[in-house]
Amino acid sequence: MRKKLLLTALLVGATGANAAVIRIDEDTFANTGLKLQIWAQRLGKTTPGGKDYTDFSISSARIYFNGQVNKYVQFGANLEFAVHPGPAGRGTHQGIGTKNTSTSRAQDAFINLKASDELQLMAGLYRLPFSRASLTDSYQYIIPTGYGYSTRGNYFAPFTIGSNSNMGNSYRDAGVTLWGNLLDGMIKYQLGVFDGRWDHVNPNGLGVKDNLAFSGRIQFTPTMLGFKPEKGYTLADTYLGKQNVLSIGLGYNAQKWDNGQGFSGTAKAWVVDAMWEQKFGDLVPNLQLGYQDRKDMPGTAPNKVKDRAYYVQGQLLYDQVVGIGKPAIAFRYEKQDDRSAANQDTDRYGVFVNYYIKGHDAKIQLGFDSVKLKNKTPNEKNYTDVTLALQTQF
Repeated sequence: MRKKLLLTALLVGATGANAAVIRIDEDTFANTGLKLQIWAQRLGKTTPGGKDYTDFSISSARIYFNGQVNKYVQFGANLEFAVHPGPAGRGTHQGIGTKNTSTSRAQDAFINLKASDELQLMAGLYRLPFSRASLTDSYQYIIPTGYGYSTRGNYFAPFTIGSNSNMGNSYRDAGVTLWGNLLDGMIKYQLGVFDGRWDHVNPNGLGVKDNLAFSGRIQFTPTMLGFKPEKGYTLADTYLGKQNVLSIGLGYNAQKWDNGQGFSGTAKAWVVDAMWEQKFGDLVPNLQLGYQDRKDMPGTAPNKVKDRAYYVQGQLLYDQVVGIGKPAIAFRYEKQDDRSAANQDTDRYGVFVNYYIKGHDAKIQLGFDSVKLKNKTPNEKNYTDVTLALQTQF
């Protein structure tokens, strides 16, 4: 029974160890719980002559459900109630009036049909099968501020309805995915069709037609060397020494866009990434690398836009209790390379001290993100944000 619960949980991200379980029989069950991420931040000034801000926010307040009707039909949903996570707190508070529901949504909602571990079909709203960035649950981050932390936007976002909505859901899309694990997890494949960013939604006149998005990912783990495969649909930044992991992934995402007036194209993105984590005595080093390239995205007619982004991040965990938890230090460097004429590249450096009181179920993260901007406009300047992130899962 425990193995089935863990498998179902991994479909939408690892759940808390203490999730409440409703069990009808061995093959019919559900678990539910609450996840919270509470932030306190010192937000640096982003404009010359601007101001620093001290801000408190609910980065995530999530009620989740997942389980299975029988061994062939699984389900899951994450219901999100966040309030202005991250740098949106600069001068703007959304915790009052009607604005406090602006980010309340079904974060994920899916049905998964499982013929076997090798052959599964998922339908609904969920993380796009493209990159580690798009597939890693935020409750598993070693750097709580995530990917693409910049006032200039997130180049790591694929072509999804979430990236069009600008509501903190940029890695999710609505669609259907054929996926599974081959050779006992040595190979994991995910192939899907989705609504995408420009599917008859007409953002800025670029989605006037019914244009579906396509996305896929294949991931390899050398299980013959003793590494454990990541068999769930989603991924994690760290397994905290519970399993040794070495995974290499390759992903592709594409969608056509058209303004109905002769300006059209097919946006394309590809990514390669890798993660290694292995326990050596009391130390658990973690290292991740990723490179993403996007091109032929719509710009100001007749120009098309291209960019690329890459990162290196890691963590060193001391796998022994010090006080009431296990300490770790994590770092991240990422570059967002703007390949337009403006050449507005962005470099981001992050360092965090993580304290795992009960794994991801209870942790504290304290650190900073320093953002360096190339070819700044008169209203831009480099800035540094300090974040204290508290997290619980039940």
